[in-house]
Amino acid sequence: MKNKTKVLFIAIFALGAVMFAQEGQVVVKDVAVERVLDGVRVTIACDKTPNISSFISHEPPALVVDIMDAVAKVEAERIACRYHPVTAVTIKPSEATAGVRVTILLRNMVQHKISNEGGVVTVDLSSTPLMPPPYIESTDPFSGKPPLTLLVQDADVASVLRMLAQQFDLNLLVTQDVKSVVSVRLNEVPLRTGLEVLLKAAGCNMVEDRKSGVIIVKPVKKEMYGEMETRVFNLDYIEAEDAKKVITKTLSGVGNAEVGYRRVTTKGGGTERSAVLVVTDIPEALDAVAMVLAELDRPVPQIAIEAKFIETTFSAEDRYGIDWTPIARFSPQVPDIGDEIAIPITIREMLLGKISFDQFTASFELLMARGRSRVLANPRTMTLDNQTAQVSMGLDVPIREVHKDPNTGEITYTWRTRSIPIRMEVTPHVTSDGMITMRIKPSVEAITGWVGTADDRQPIVAKREAETQVKVADDEVVVIGGLVKDEETRNVGKIPLLGDVPIIGHLFKKTSVQRNQSELMIFIIPRIVMPEQG
Repeated sequence: MKNKTKVLFIAIFALGAVMFAQEGQVVVKDVAVERVLDGVRVTIACDKTPNISSFISHEPPALVVDIMDAVAKVEAERIACRYHPVTAVTIKPSEATAGVRVTILLRNMVQHKISNEGGVVTVDLSSTPLMPPPYIESTDPFSGKPPLTLLVQDADVASVLRMLAQQFDLNLLVTQDVKSVVSVRLNEVPLRTGLEVLLKAAGCNMVEDRKSGVIIVKPVKKEMYGEMETRVFNLDYIEAEDAKKVITKTLSGVGNAEVGYRRVTTKGGGTERSAVLVVTDIPEALDAVAMVLAELDRPVPQIAIEAKFIETTFSAEDRYGIDWTPIARFSPQVPDIGDEIAIPITIREMLLGKISFDQFTASFELLMARGRSRVLANPRTMTLDNQTAQVSMGLDVPIREVHKDPNTGEITYTWRTRSIPIRMEVTPHVTSDGMITMRIKPSVEAITGWVGTADDRQPIVAKREAETQVKVADDEVVVIGGLVKDEETRNVGKIPLLGDVPIIGHLFKKTSVQRNQSELMIFIIPRIVMPEQG
């Protein structure tokens, strides 16, 4: 009797211990397999919503669903199935997750979808084959790993990490101060991406030993020896000073970047170019920096700019050989840089417009055929994207200057030259759609008349400036006109001696006035010169 009582006591104690151990755990009550349309559905019924993770195995083909902190109370540990492609479903305890592992054995891998709602985990398998990823030899511990599906709520991050390490065969070390509760819902994401998101939510990061493949998980604020790396980025097209400003936000809280200079030797001496960027940071931040610099350090297009300065005596009606009247819009205000403008426009009596290259060719031939036009200059230059190019031409006018010595009263004459320039600054930019946006700043000075005596003439100079921005295609030409110059020439003819007699001398003189009106037109022809691909 005593022995029966002792056995009964032990049984009751063991049952109570089991019930106590299962308190808070998920109970897997049933697993069912059924045909649904052209696929198969595996349903895992639990007493409450579980935390789950899944992965695929190609050898042998299987889909594994791990249920954390769970026990199984099902009638069978193996369910045979005749629905293609499922051959069987096994339900076994999992030591790695302290829970239950449901393995769906398959004839071949197929596409699948997992949902977890209201205590029911549903796995839908289609008949579409899932091709295995190509094998790539790499020291990256995540290389060749299958995608991750993770559905957890209020789960201990250390427990989740231990489960993932076991599932994906990772050499993972979690420090003791990693203590966070996370809720994550990820479906078929790359393993590295999923792990980084999980750690970010937990306030942690991972340090990878690229040689051994060991991954150490620690809190972000905790520094670890060997965590920081240094990389040297040699830049070809962007200045390191500019790159440093861009990557500042990409660096982690412990990262920093330094600019290195490379000496360039020229005939006049040496110059320095900031062509090296030395970055020290954690590996994942360095990878982000490398991606940003790869986008920035690219060969920039060059823009060939040709300008034709043409002087003509055309009237306003047949200017450029094109009738602008039907499409002309006029604005008395200078447009802001970057604003879209109607073409053509007038700015301080300057006319700015754009025409196609065919129209320009026809207009140029017409100007030359009229015989009253001449090309004053045809400068060509090359500049980089977003760099200012200058083209200019000018006329040097000699001007006499009179100097009188205050002591002796002696008068001396000297000559100086005054430049009457026509200058233009062009800053082009190639947009992503292949258009050219040009910031144009023309400055034109012209002699409109003369003052003073015949021996001491001084020019009257008019100056006109404008600044605007025009967007043109690669085969369009910008036209700047309206730069009209009026010249008046007086010629006096007289009979010798009689023409110099006072009062009556004008009877023996003849004054003729000749007025000439000319117009300067500037044609700007931009062309994109793409860099050669290596």
